[in-house]
Amino acid sequence: MNDQGVVVGEQETSTAPRAWIYEQSSGALAELSLDPTESGAYANGISDSGVIAGAEVPTGGASLPGFWTVTGGAMMLTGQYQSYAEAAAANDNGTVIGNYGAPGTVSSLPLVWTAPGYAETTLPGLECDQCTRVDVTASAINDAGLIVGSSNYNIESSDGTASAASGLHAVMWRNGAITDLGGLQGSEYSAAYAIDTSGAIVGGSRTGQASGAPTHAFLYSQGVLTDLGTLEGDSDSTANSINDGGQIVGESQSDTTSRAFLYESGKMYDLNTLIDPASPLAGQVSLQDAVGIGANGWIAVNGTDSGDPGWTRAFLLIPAQ
Repeated sequence: MNDQGVVVGEQETSTAPRAWIYEQSSGALAELSLDPTESGAYANGISDSGVIAGAEVPTGGASLPGFWTVTGGAMMLTGQYQSYAEAAAANDNGTVIGNYGAPGTVSSLPLVWTAPGYAETTLPGLECDQCTRVDVTASAINDAGLIVGSSNYNIESSDGTASAASGLHAVMWRNGAITDLGGLQGSEYSAAYAIDTSGAIVGGSRTGQASGAPTHAFLYSQGVLTDLGTLEGDSDSTANSINDGGQIVGESQSDTTSRAFLYESGKMYDLNTLIDPASPLAGQVSLQDAVGIGANGWIAVNGTDSGDPGWTRAFLLIPAQ
């Protein structure tokens, strides 16, 4: 979602996903389409200026990247990698980022399309010796052009028959140069999912070097990686979004449940406990994963509704005035 209260997402169907846009000002929910002949589409992110990054799913083909604007425009993105590609996010300057993958190659390669011509370039993964980069992913971009994501690697054994070590590192790209953000407690597994205007980054990281170590939400700011913890009773968490006021949202998990959280002023809150008791949805909704937060504190959340069981639903939380 963006700071204007516009939310985008997708609805799963039996054939292909359908992209949608919701505008709180009008209450309108509308479908997004890049091509009338497509079988479906994805909407993955929206900038404050109203650029919606996503992809079309051609009939019988792999997803192809493109974007919409809230004013009604749409454009396919072309380049060297045009198979199994999606646009993931955009900033207010019109720069769009995404990822490419295809069977038999690296499983993901980050792409950047720069306005106004939208020429496509690629981003590097982390350098490593005797290793294979199996997944490099771009997740978010801010207005300064800083991009965050993750870089995965697999180091082969000396005889090339097995994996000697592997890791997933949260990373940031500045002007095409990559920086390793590290992991909590020296962990080799971390990923960055969002970045604010000032460069503060959030994501998830294992809390130790052991393969079974829990994953915790983190905040990376001014070179310091901070463990945000979990909701009481949970073992794992992930931070998905941060606004310019420093509010962070995400998901906290136990073995049996998932709960959406809000983190602010050093404390993590269960969003389920913050629903207004006067709301018609109070006691009926289970908020499981908070995926976006705007500057005004509005939060986009995925969850379930006991009045309509068996389905995941999208919700918009608006703070009481």
